[in-house]
Amino acid sequence: MILFDLETTGLPKAEGSHLDMQPSIIEFGAIKLDDELKEISRMEFLCNPGHPLPPIITKITGLTDDDLKDEKPFVAHYNEVCEFFIGQKTLVAHNLPFDRKILRFELERLDKVTKFPWPYEHLCTVEIGESVWGKKRKLGDIYEEITGNKIDGAHRSTADIEAMIEIFKWYRKEGHV
Repeated sequence: MILFDLETTGLPKAEGSHLDMQPSIIEFGAIKLDDELKEISRMEFLCNPGHPLPPIITKITGLTDDDLKDEKPFVAHYNEVCEFFIGQKTLVAHNLPFDRKILRFELERLDKVTKFPWPYEHLCTVEIGESVWGKKRKLGDIYEEITGNKIDGAHRSTADIEAMIEIFKWYRKEGHV
């Protein structure tokens, strides 16, 4: 099982918008878990999107153009990401449709969508939570409710994944997954 989270240059544009207009990954994080939800391995890296970040993205993530200027673009990490994903059954993210769409944009830019080793089961912690609370909730709100703590380093990939793991463990314990 892989839980993953992306930080990006923005929100997706309307369907049919040119691929160059779609957001890019600026931070990629993924943690691989075994069936008992124990960590096996993790990967994380920053990506240079090739253009300045919108100020709102810096405000949300804390990442700056300076942080990304010496980083490689996503294409440089493609093989490593594939190796990490190979053989995994389940992909989990908070608001999975968003993260999956952004990853797909990067794969489309590389003409690798059909070559990518997508896990066959996809789970979204927003959707699971909607069945628990009757509404869509933010990652930080769910994490705070079940742990009593705020996410340290929210809106950074690894911190968000670590919070998501605790939420997923809680969902499993409570019989929601």
